Amino acid sequence: MLRELHISNFALIEKLTIPFDHKLNVLTGETGAGKSILIEALSLVLGERADTSTIRSGAKSSSVEALFDVRKNGKLKKILSELCIEPENNQIILRRTLFHDSGSRNFINDKPVTLKVMKRIGDILVDIHGQHEHQTLLKSYTHINYLDAFLKLVKKRDTVRKLFNTIREKRKTLKERKKKIADLKEKEELYRFQIKEIDKAQLTVTEDMKLEQRQRILENAENLIRTVKESYEGLYEKEGSVVEMLNRIKTSIDALCEIDTSLQGGGEELKTALFSIEEAAHTFSQYLQKMEYDPQELEFVTKRLDSINTLKMKYGKSITDILVYRDEKKRQIKELEETEIKTDKLEEEIKQHATQLAAAAYKLSEERMKRKKELEKKVDNELKDLGMESSTFTVGIKRTIVTDGIPFPDGTLYQIQENGIDRVEFLISTNPGEPCLELKKIASGGELSRIMLALKSILASLDDVYCMIFDEVDAGIGGAVAEEVGNKMKQVSTERQVITITHLHQIAAKANMHLKIEKKKKNARAITSAKVLSEEERIEEIARLISGEKLTSTALEHARALLKKEDKQNS
Repeated sequence: MLRELHISNFALIEKLTIPFDHKLNVLTGETGAGKSILIEALSLVLGERADTSTIRSGAKSSSVEALFDVRKNGKLKKILSELCIEPENNQIILRRTLFHDSGSRNFINDKPVTLKVMKRIGDILVDIHGQHEHQTLLKSYTHINYLDAFLKLVKKRDTVRKLFNTIREKRKTLKERKKKIADLKEKEELYRFQIKEIDKAQLTVTEDMKLEQRQRILENAENLIRTVKESYEGLYEKEGSVVEMLNRIKTSIDALCEIDTSLQGGGEELKTALFSIEEAAHTFSQYLQKMEYDPQELEFVTKRLDSINTLKMKYGKSITDILVYRDEKKRQIKELEETEIKTDKLEEEIKQHATQLAAAAYKLSEERMKRKKELEKKVDNELKDLGMESSTFTVGIKRTIVTDGIPFPDGTLYQIQENGIDRVEFLISTNPGEPCLELKKIASGGELSRIMLALKSILASLDDVYCMIFDEVDAGIGGAVAEEVGNKMKQVSTERQVITITHLHQIAAKANMHLKIEKKKKNARAITSAKVLSEEERIEEIARLISGEKLTSTALEHARALLKKEDKQNS
């Protein structure tokens, strides 16, 4: 709901603040006073294209600021949340400043936004009828929502949507699985060969290190045997060996220890050294007994290491890496087998869901076709009340036949989307014998506004837009039709905020808030002003609408009677 509009240096407006009621707001004033300028200013802040020529002469910039109450608009709050914009006290402020040389700057709650975002938010906040701007009903893709809401088919459509989205997600998963299967199938034979090659080698984790050590020993066997034998003989076996020398020295020291006991420590050290050398000699003796050079074993070890190194070149730097590679390929082959099973099951699920979707979408379409006359008849009746007796409203429903897709109960393949198989569009003929055309092709602003008013009076409670503005709605009407137009607006304003510009007293008398737009002179320049009228001022303004600039007692009495009548109806 629009709470306030602030305008600075826009066309004839120098500085203006206008409050609005949450129900029916009427703007009146002489021709040329600037009523349409207010709509242009509001359109600017709602994201329409800017024209620098609207900047007031002598000013560097113009600014329009609109305060909206969004407490009832859940859809808008969700979008604002996505944009990280938080309403303050359930209110948001749209502000747009226009400059001569640098375009415009756009803000929502003082956060800079693009013009595209500004227009997106503006389309949800306000419908302006009379110009082809901000009219959700002129966007044909919204018509199916209005039709289904009016016919109470939203739950059935939601069933279709859920099935459609389920199938879409499952098909996406199916596509991914089939790609994975195709990729794995290409490599399956190679993976099986690699697994067989690795398994055939019967590798153990530390085998390569043991083989490399054994290879070094075998390659140096002669040198090892010779050197160890020489060491053994020098330590223990040959005449004058280390053991023999140490035994002789120890005997001499032991004799001296009886003379000087302080030598006993050195004697003990010699005893320990002699024991260690005898142990080393024993170790060398055992080594020589078991050590032998075997050329066949060396050949086997070398070949085995060559085989392992070949596998390392193919599958990893270590035996552990090779075994991990083998296990991964086994896992992928198992995954392929499991994915094939899951894919077969998924394809069957999609077929079942597709059958359910076709049945649900076809049933929904048939009900739309069968019951669309309910809306057509109601709108036609509304149009007659609004002085458009020759108009015919039609709900056009079309299905698109395709060559590939889901078979439907009638045997035909139809293109299907989230909302079903129907493309719904509201059509209108305003003259007898003329074909029904799209709403946006209606030329007359007054006719278009009345068509919108007729639709809104029926569909207002089904719409997300809580503020509707009607300009030119009274073009070419009067008398009883004008009265009915006012009644329709009053009816719509019980569900939505309505703002209308009118020249008709029948409509003005029904306002919850009446604003008068005037053009005055200030410092030899024309400016547009606006004021909320008091009860007495309303009587005078409605009398002016009845009789013209020269107020008559009859017109004043008529005006008082009109307002009294409306007060009774409202109480």
